[in-house]
Amino acid sequence: MVFKERQPRAKGVIEAVYSEGGTVSHRLLELHLYPGNQCNRDCDFCTVFGTPKGWYHDYTIDHLEAALRTIVLTPEGTLKFFGGEPTLHPENVIWAIGYLRQREFQGSIVIYSNGIQAERLLQILQSDPLNCTTASLNYSIATGDGALQMPRKSLDLLETYEKAHPGTIAIGHPDIVDSGRGVDPFTGEASRPKVNSRCPHCYPVLTSEGKFHACPFAIENQSAHFQLGDIHTDTAIVTQNFRAFFDWLDTVHEPYAVQHELPACTVCWKHLDQLPVPDDYRSVSCAS
Repeated sequence: MVFKERQPRAKGVIEAVYSEGGTVSHRLLELHLYPGNQCNRDCDFCTVFGTPKGWYHDYTIDHLEAALRTIVLTPEGTLKFFGGEPTLHPENVIWAIGYLRQREFQGSIVIYSNGIQAERLLQILQSDPLNCTTASLNYSIATGDGALQMPRKSLDLLETYEKAHPGTIAIGHPDIVDSGRGVDPFTGEASRPKVNSRCPHCYPVLTSEGKFHACPFAIENQSAHFQLGDIHTDTAIVTQNFRAFFDWLDTVHEPYAVQHELPACTVCWKHLDQLPVPDDYRSVSCAS
């Protein structure tokens, strides 16, 4: 297989951005965009409960404007489209990419996909006028380790494209995460990493329902622990709440996981009611 594993970047980076008038705003280096868990697969390990009967809402100008207020707009910023399966609604994804570019987002865009609808995925990648949109394939579906492998025709098409455009299509991490439907049952290689008491500290999510959520793996968990605000919340409060969530992970969540010898995601999936909501969360207030 020609795909290389996507390499992670620094976690939890919040940058100070200064305007020409000298005012400062704080923006995230990365943000996930989530339109719902509708998918063309129904994998037993899916972290977001993906299914053909799942929910879906188009991205709108309001959602994308909230993202643009929250993310670093320079080439260092990254927006990640995931779900669900983005290729089920390629027209909306292509429109969203075009809108973001029109509004001067210069950063990278990543499409998390199972790759089954390869032609649609390539259409999305090729739609970016800056040629800075890449794909990350699901590890299990790309390799057949723990899931039905994508059709050979799709895999061949994506491998051919990656050979012609190196670095455009990567493969996701092999770790098995106990979130959503989780790891039980899982039929893949027993050697794949499963147990880690430290949360991976991912960047937050903006859903097409208009909510900022602290964790892409727990996105379908509506607990107050994850609620950072909505599209009307001042960006400063969203970023401050995200910083408070990271502090909570290090001072409350991880010690609990270590004490009880649990993987980090298992704590949020099955024991979250034992932990307090981050006490430094600021109340949601509407932006002017």
